[in-house]
Amino acid sequence: MNTNPSDILKPMEGSILLVDDQPEQIDIIKSALEQNFIVKVAVKSKLVFQICRAGVIDLILLDVMMPDMNGYEICRQLKSNPATRDIPVIFLTSKDTQNDESMGLQLGAVDFIRKPSSPAVVLTRCRNTITHLQAKGELSRKNEELKQTLEELKHAMEIREDMERISRHDLKGPLSSIIGFPELVLEGDNLTEQQRKFIKRIEQSGYTLLEMINRSLDLFKMENGTYILQPEKVDLLIILKKIVDDLGIKSAHKEVQIDIVGEEGSDNLESFLIVGEKMLCYSLFYNLILNAVDASCKKGKVDIHLTTDGGFRTIQIINPGEVPHAIREHFFDKYITSGKKDGTGLGTYSAWLAAKTQGGKIDLDMSQSGETSVMVTLPCPP
Repeated sequence: MNTNPSDILKPMEGSILLVDDQPEQIDIIKSALEQNFIVKVAVKSKLVFQICRAGVIDLILLDVMMPDMNGYEICRQLKSNPATRDIPVIFLTSKDTQNDESMGLQLGAVDFIRKPSSPAVVLTRCRNTITHLQAKGELSRKNEELKQTLEELKHAMEIREDMERISRHDLKGPLSSIIGFPELVLEGDNLTEQQRKFIKRIEQSGYTLLEMINRSLDLFKMENGTYILQPEKVDLLIILKKIVDDLGIKSAHKEVQIDIVGEEGSDNLESFLIVGEKMLCYSLFYNLILNAVDASCKKGKVDIHLTTDGGFRTIQIINPGEVPHAIREHFFDKYITSGKKDGTGLGTYSAWLAAKTQGGKIDLDMSQSGETSVMVTLPCPP
């Protein structure tokens, strides 16, 4: 059985209430609209309010000259009622004065259609009005959804902060033993110098970890711009030497040599002052140097070059091996990692955040074949 396309019911674009008392005008306008809209008719003012209360009306076409109550008064009453004030009104009028149009717009009408007018014009004006208001309503709905989403995100961030606090509190319990027991062991007199050295390293690492736990929320604050930097003069050379010492077991296991080199190749630096925070610098360079050691081949070499250029210090960390092409452009992005079984992609990202927070920057240089160079720039003291 063949179906005639004209027999398929088209979905209506909305519901229009036509308010007019002239049969000829009603027939003309209704015939223009009824193929696209559900058209209801009111020939008296009281019917207008009854129809509006009875169901959803998307648009009212309102004749100004009505027998019992003029269109302006009908519009005024519609707009004063919370249940009907949001229904758009288009006036139908044979009048052609600016005062009439101004009065209608002041009462809340959205448009005027002059009588007589062609059916095509009436249809187009009605369709445009409803389409515009539907788009406006959709935008309002999306704004509400966005507002709700922002509230949910705010709540999630508050939960995250609470969990961070709980985690820090819970981690400090077992860590107190890691810090406390070495102190007790060192009081004994039956340890060799090598054993004492190892136990002191455990104790120092425990204190470093404790400070990093206390700072664990700082990453989150740096991300959302609420971290309050407390800059001071920091001797970066002391921090770099401590990091090299803390990574001693790992670098020794891979037989990787780590050298700190100053201006013009000198390794006899006495200090290297920058403006920043000690723990931020420790975290920043610990992550970068650890990455360099991990990426180095066995018996490789990691060079840390320290130079000064104007009001900035540059720390260049060079290791053999190349960063894969696939991640070079996103090397400092969050969760970007390659080839590391337990890698999280947070080390280089947190280093980037720490450099940025301290008024510096960090860059990846792959210009030399066969090696990776990460350059950190931090401000000098005045």
